[in-house]
Amino acid sequence: MKIVDIFASRLFAIHYADQKDNEYDRLMDLWNDIDYIVQFLKENTQDIPPKLDVYQLAEDILDNREDIEDNILYNLERLDGFFKPLDNNQIGEFDLLRSKGRKNVLRLYALRLSENVYVITGGAIKLPLQHLMQHREHTRIELIKINKFKDYLSEQGIFDEDAFYEFINE
Repeated sequence: MKIVDIFASRLFAIHYADQKDNEYDRLMDLWNDIDYIVQFLKENTQDIPPKLDVYQLAEDILDNREDIEDNILYNLERLDGFFKPLDNNQIGEFDLLRSKGRKNVLRLYALRLSENVYVITGGAIKLPLQHLMQHREHTRIELIKINKFKDYLSEQGIFDEDAFYEFINE
């Protein structure tokens, strides 16, 4: 596992050893692949309301992916506005806070290091009729990834932004 600087030392992503790209690039590529998206939607129809058309939802996902990328690129100083606590009941801002950035059904999962500084650990398509991350394998995996990364940083004694920058510059 490697930590990669994505944008201006504010947004980082994990590059897992078994992957070709870091998580941000991997997800942006995946969510730009209409064949992958349609196949995913067809395999998960139980989580799509009957009135939604799979092909229209696939087109919406392509648009949402662009919106996420634009939002991040043009609002680096306000990443806290995009990322919210993963737990909807969490109140306040804390370091090493599990977070999610979302646009409709797309999710980027990240750990908040400090104000407007995040490390992306993964992401998923979370469909309308799926309620909790634990309910589906693909989101359960993302929950495990974010928890493992948080535990890893804690084991390394990294609890804030300064310790994180020291760690990645060693």
